[in-house]
Amino acid sequence: MHTTTGGRTGTGGAAAMFVLLVGQAMANIDLAIVNLAVPAISVDLDVGSSELTLIVTAYALCSAVLLAPAARLGERQGVRRVYLWGLSLFTAASVVCGLATTAAVLIAGRCLQGAATALMISQVLVGIHRWFTGPARARALGWNVLTLSGGAALGQVLGGTIVSADLLGTGWRAVFLINVPVGVLILVLGLVLLPHDRPTATSTGRGDNDIPGTVLLAATTLAVLIPLSLERPDWIWVLLAAAVPLAVAFIRTERRVIARNGTPALDLRPLSAPTVRWSLASYAGTTLTYIAMLYLLSLHLQQQLGLPAWQAGFVPLGWVLAFGLAGPAFARTPQALARFLPFAGCVMLTVTYALASFVPAGAGTAIWPLTAVLCIGGFGLGINHTSLLNLLTATVSPRYAGTLSGTVNTLSTVVGVTGVALFGAAYSWFSDSTWAGPATAWSLTCAGLTLIAALCSFAALRAIATAPRAAAPPDAADSAPATVAPTTVFSDKEDPRHTTPDADRSVSVARSTGEDDGRTTKDDQR
Repeated sequence: MHTTTGGRTGTGGAAAMFVLLVGQAMANIDLAIVNLAVPAISVDLDVGSSELTLIVTAYALCSAVLLAPAARLGERQGVRRVYLWGLSLFTAASVVCGLATTAAVLIAGRCLQGAATALMISQVLVGIHRWFTGPARARALGWNVLTLSGGAALGQVLGGTIVSADLLGTGWRAVFLINVPVGVLILVLGLVLLPHDRPTATSTGRGDNDIPGTVLLAATTLAVLIPLSLERPDWIWVLLAAAVPLAVAFIRTERRVIARNGTPALDLRPLSAPTVRWSLASYAGTTLTYIAMLYLLSLHLQQQLGLPAWQAGFVPLGWVLAFGLAGPAFARTPQALARFLPFAGCVMLTVTYALASFVPAGAGTAIWPLTAVLCIGGFGLGINHTSLLNLLTATVSPRYAGTLSGTVNTLSTVVGVTGVALFGAAYSWFSDSTWAGPATAWSLTCAGLTLIAALCSFAALRAIATAPRAAAPPDAADSAPATVAPTTVFSDKEDPRHTTPDADRSVSVARSTGEDDGRTTKDDQR
């Protein structure tokens, strides 16, 4: 079995990372850009509010439901193959959306885009986890965070610009059709630059599919997201109540699959480590506050402070850009200090939420103090997320990369929708009440965000305290059958176009104990 060591830092690794991150950026841009095209879509297709809601939410719902299965599919079929499948489907779905003449066709196209997005973005973290180690992985995670923020910011800028420009008379359709040439170009580059990571025969067996677990995971995710995303008749809350028994049934199903040495839809074993649990808690909490704050800002700046839409749009832009700058900064942080960055990021975020309600801002007041405070919070959030992802990928074996990717991405979507629903409802209720009003509503919701961020600081401290200071030997979970063959971390000297990931840290243990899968390569024979 061919094994290599070291971080993938050469031009081959950079090129492969570029291909992955362009897909990540396309997904983020598309989510933001369509929100700005909604008014034009409403006029052109003559659709009502319910259909407009579906045009926006269908993308996120389909993506959220398929994130975990898509990450699992990447383990079974390989990151390269699944990513290119997703990119091809996303490009084709963009054509469907751009040529849609009815709301039904556009909604169907958005569903396809969401499914394609799940296939693409789920492979980004899996690829980073399996292909990079050490400082190279830290840099890759930093660039991933920069892409996340840059895509959101670029979507805000491009949305109104493209619709207003009316390129070749296409109007709002250009926000979808622009994906086609970009998608084709990246597809060609991906075929050339992405490494061939072929799974072993044991990971692709047809009888290995956990269909009940996959269905229960999708049902649980939808039961949470649908009531929080769509216009809500009274009966829809039954779905939210059903999420708890569905989640319990899912966990029991996965435990039974693991007990009989099967392959679960979402392997829960690596999530049992204290470091992983505390890291995910901090990551989820800070993500919830981030998405909620962006939504609250749009309400507060325009409804309460009376800022014009263009000026209100630039206030959170500093937050998003500062978030992206934290990624490259983390990669240059000394190891002794990097260990404490999850906590430091949470502290910066907590201070930002606490100050946001006191900083003067309004139509007759300078807006830059609030923008400066938000930049601090954005940088803190970026530091927190990058360092936590680095901690998670260092703690969880690369053979469970699909589980980690599916968990992080699905969790981010669920808590983001939950944060908008809860804090948006709280802000509206306080604003409309006779005893509070909009100013008090802003102060109270900021206080709630401050409390959650403070709790995330505690979770980050626990994650740091329980994290191993040195690489620990694989535990029982690592020695049990995993969902993918061990992976290779490519060295700078290897050409990523002709290398097959076959070994992670468990390979050295397998060799020392005489365990192997029976396969040899020319390097082993030598």
